[in-house]
Amino acid sequence: MNKPMTFVLIVSLAVAVGCQRKAKPELSEVPPPVEPVAVQDYPQPQAVQFEDVAAPQPVVSPVAVPPAQSTYTIRKNDTLWKIAQSHYGDGQRWQDIAAANPGIDPKKLAVGQTIVLP
Repeated sequence: MNKPMTFVLIVSLAVAVGCQRKAKPELSEVPPPVEPVAVQDYPQPQAVQFEDVAAPQPVVSPVAVPPAQSTYTIRKNDTLWKIAQSHYGDGQRWQDIAAANPGIDPKKLAVGQTIVLP
């Protein structure tokens, strides 16, 4: 067979097979009718009564109280380094003492002068 004839034959077979009617399924049994379901009586919603509730109070954080400051009277041969070393155990804290006493010159401490120790 030649190619055009083969093509026509294949198409004809496909059409013939595709056009066959399929039998519709018949309903052998019809389901029984659905019985209505009785609606139950539900209680009616009640109005909600709210009690008078005070508005929440804001949380108040405690006020930061600075640590109690003590004073120190300058003695002969004192330096802020020596004072920080003896009171805090760390000579580097002399800068804290200087910051707490802005009116003093760390290089010119006078004997009898009173300073604040933070």
